[in-house]
Amino acid sequence: MKKTLLFIACLLLWSTGLFAKGEAPAKPSSKPLITYKTIVYTDSTLTDEIAPKPDNTEGPSRSFGSDLLNVVGNAALGVATGYISSVVDLGIQAIGQLITMDRRHKEEWMETASKECSFTSSLGTLYSINDFYSHGSELGALDPSGIQFNGIGCLATIENDTSFYVSCHLNRQKLNRIKDHSKFELILDTIVINPYHSHLPNSPLPLSFSFAERKTFNFKMTIQIKSSWMDFTPSLHQDEVLGEFVLDIPIDSTDVDENGSFIYIRKAGQEAQYALSGESFIVPRSYMQIPDDSLGLRDHFGTGQYSLAVTVEESCELTPEYQKNWRADRKYRKSLAQDKGKKTSFDEVWKTITRQTWDESLQSWVVTILKAPADYSIKTMNEQLKLK
Repeated sequence: MKKTLLFIACLLLWSTGLFAKGEAPAKPSSKPLITYKTIVYTDSTLTDEIAPKPDNTEGPSRSFGSDLLNVVGNAALGVATGYISSVVDLGIQAIGQLITMDRRHKEEWMETASKECSFTSSLGTLYSINDFYSHGSELGALDPSGIQFNGIGCLATIENDTSFYVSCHLNRQKLNRIKDHSKFELILDTIVINPYHSHLPNSPLPLSFSFAERKTFNFKMTIQIKSSWMDFTPSLHQDEVLGEFVLDIPIDSTDVDENGSFIYIRKAGQEAQYALSGESFIVPRSYMQIPDDSLGLRDHFGTGQYSLAVTVEESCELTPEYQKNWRADRKYRKSLAQDKGKKTSFDEVWKTITRQTWDESLQSWVVTILKAPADYSIKTMNEQLKLK
């Protein structure tokens, strides 16, 4: 069975380009189909581990291979913005005018190239997830029994290549923090980031990422956990932020493999090499009074409703060599912009469809965001999401 799963995982890894040979692929065409996936893991065995024990040992190992089996899909690069497209030839009449124009052109180039050094993607749940706990409680709003939330994973792909994949789970070595402080921590399991398949440079022109031009690719992921509940008073708490987790990783040319990917996989039982900072309170159970057997009312606390907001920020800096070569790059950009009859992704109106489903076989919530240019039919997009 293990050999079979390993074989399937290898096939999927091959399809995502992680084992592909040769140089990093170029950017996709100007009409991509974009897919983001956010996975909310659950585990029904967590409640047994939260009870006080002499030792808190880590649960079953989670790794890139096993989690990627659950979420691999096809997609393409995101919408690009921020390019100053008006590049005009000016006649030279005097040396002073040449110097003035040259300075202005360099300033415009710097402004354009600098704006291309950042991109932000907003992911997360489409609507609230109802069951942080597997069952209700008669004991109180913070009764930890039945906790089943077990972390999240995020995947973005370009065609059949992975742009980024991050997986983190509940830190089982620190489950005592739940009973001591009503808080939990997440631990990083897997990171796969390919700057060559990122959203940078953030331009409508078909420009590819290069470490020779843009140094220190920074990947930052922020996860916020929110909840709404009714307390014992009763008072309504709406979209309260319970906690935040931040992953911030700088990557340079020496950190990527021959295929352009930065890959980290934590081994079971080891501390994470890269910190996922932050913490979160457990989700409060909402208060309710329900009829009891004596025809009276008794206090009841629900299963905990929560939502996730995930933000991914990609950024970089211009290399000194690239800045020195600004004239040649400006000329190259001008040649790309001269094809007025061809639209770029910057010019497109985009459609977005989001689906949130419970996958019984994976015991996970899966949120899929699909983006496509305006000429994609809703029917085609629904077929991609397997909707009728």
